[in-house]
Amino acid sequence: MILIELVKERVYMKLNKIIEEKRKQMEKAKKKETAKNVAVGTAIGTALGAAAGLLFAPKSGKETREEIANKTKEVAETVKEKVEDQLDNTKETLEKAKVEVKKGIEELKEKTKKLKEDGEEVMEEVEEGVEEVKEVIEDTKEDVEDKM
Repeated sequence: MILIELVKERVYMKLNKIIEEKRKQMEKAKKKETAKNVAVGTAIGTALGAAAGLLFAPKSGKETREEIANKTKEVAETVKEKVEDQLDNTKETLEKAKVEVKKGIEELKEKTKKLKEDGEEVMEEVEEGVEEVKEVIEDTKEDVEDKM
């Protein structure tokens, strides 16, 4: 029973560790998402500011439209790059989390297997001890019968 309780405690501790690591990874991902939103908001604000500046600048309509188109392309490219960077970071974080979870599960399996083997060894030793005690009792019984 003590061995079973020990196994349960170790499994519980390992699971808590895995859950805590996953929680930290989720918090990190949330912070990255917030940073991405700030970057996108900044890019949109920059684009709107540039567009407003172009609209109120003393240029011809053709020049203004060309400049708006160029700025729009630049901002779109910048936003696209930022989103791709964030996706790459998120994918990397997810892959790391998968690897860590798999590693934790494998470690848990190994420790459980080792504890099971240890428990089997203890049971074998107990059985051997019981057999020895039986032999001693039998020898003692024979000695007592011989003396009577």
